Amino acid sequence: MVHGRWAGSARTGSRAGLVALSLLPAVARAEEGAPPRWEIDVKATYVVLGSRATRATGGIMPSVTGLRRWPVRNAVDIGIGADVGLFGLGGDARWLGVLTGPTAAVRGMPFRAPLSFELAARLDFGRIPVCNAWGLCLRYLGFFPAMEAGAAYLSTQHVAIVATCGVRFITTLAWSGVSVEPAAAGRIFW
Repeated sequence: MVHGRWAGSARTGSRAGLVALSLLPAVARAEEGAPPRWEIDVKATYVVLGSRATRATGGIMPSVTGLRRWPVRNAVDIGIGADVGLFGLGGDARWLGVLTGPTAAVRGMPFRAPLSFELAARLDFGRIPVCNAWGLCLRYLGFFPAMEAGAAYLSTQHVAIVATCGVRFITTLAWSGVSVEPAAAGRIFW
């Protein structure tokens, strides 16, 4: 038998233990419903550079983007990561380019449907081929930032299908302007 202050602390300890045991299922449910922390997108983008005054170049740009996501509110999260892509597959340019750089994204899930809307900014650095009106194709090294908006459909708990449309800002000696880049991607997250 416990007397005095030890009896009070034993009762307090047993109450705390009961409260902790009763909260375990709620914590487990909260973790199951927590948003994923990591995601990888494998994307195919169609890029066209140039105008009527220049020969259009570009082609298919496969890329991979990895993001770490943090929830901001119940239906909003932000992500920071990096991407890398091959530029100019299947285009008229004679060389492939490589673009890579940091990526920041914000995603909102305003409905109960398995659909999210996203906005991403990329500060890509690399070397891209651009052709002039006479067919001379040169590779240009520099920063080629991009913005993209898209929507994702969560097909399973850890897989999504993503459709985006982005714009990339290009400034080179052969051509300066904005390329429009529609894309489709598969996403895995955990």
